[in-house]
Amino acid sequence: MIRNSRSFVTVLVGSGLALCVWAPPSFAQGTPWLAEPGTGSVNISFVNQNATEFFRQTTKVKGPLEATGANLAQNTMWFGVNYAINDSVAIDVQSAWARSFVAGAVGPSGGQESYSGIFDSTLAVTWRIVDELISDAPSVAVRVGAIIPGSYDTGYINSLGDGGAGVETSLIIGKFGSAAGVSAEIGYRNRTSTEVNTQAVGGAASGGEKVDIPADVFLNLGLFIPAGDYLTVGADYRMVNALDGIDIGGPGFSPSRFPGLQEDAHIVGGRLMADVADNVSLNGFVGRVVAGRNTAASLLISFGVSLGFGGGGVGF
Repeated sequence: MIRNSRSFVTVLVGSGLALCVWAPPSFAQGTPWLAEPGTGSVNISFVNQNATEFFRQTTKVKGPLEATGANLAQNTMWFGVNYAINDSVAIDVQSAWARSFVAGAVGPSGGQESYSGIFDSTLAVTWRIVDELISDAPSVAVRVGAIIPGSYDTGYINSLGDGGAGVETSLIIGKFGSAAGVSAEIGYRNRTSTEVNTQAVGGAASGGEKVDIPADVFLNLGLFIPAGDYLTVGADYRMVNALDGIDIGGPGFSPSRFPGLQEDAHIVGGRLMADVADNVSLNGFVGRVVAGRNTAASLLISFGVSLGFGGGGVGF
């Protein structure tokens, strides 16, 4: 049994933003545990990701700029709100501001050393089909979301994202007992094509041409262990697998076509969640991309705060 369903959900949803950090593809961190009807939370999370190695196809090599050993970094400030309409339906909205940096980016990919802007946003609905609190079965939910692209240029090694609008849907299953909880989310994401950046390397002759962003499947696994009444520790595994696309250095590749990469990643990490006051919780996450294809071997560090509202909550 969940020790305090509303408190736990507030902490979990806030810390979930720590796994929505890796760009590109990075969304869908759903939960089968909904807040009490008429309540929700505001979540703010800061994320740092950096890498001095990347996977060229599936081989890890030094980079992105081998000659200088430059670090590819991005800082992202996530803002999210979730709200339970009733016992079965909840909505969530999230967006972010991001800034990237890589020393000497005017090298092989062109562009500037730093870019900043509004990152992609999502608007999603979660429908819980089975509630473990009134059933012996695990909680089961379906989540459907829309992806709204942010305001940034694509086609550079430190571009903030891929730039495509789209949809994502997932099936989420979870069960929480007296000693631990587990959750699993499996889903599919499809995004529209994006216009080739003619200012990026290889894009000068591609005016008006578009590059397809590959569809991908994703898997999120979580383990949550309460450590007393106010602290929860967790372990995460996250996988994103593009269904097609081009390879770095392969046929048809140029930096201007970065959004079309077949980009896969396997992320392993741990998190810490703490209730620090009524309707207020803190969370932290540390993870690493341990395997992948055409992606940075990033170290991910995040910390955030969640504020519950509704039902006599914080100032709402």
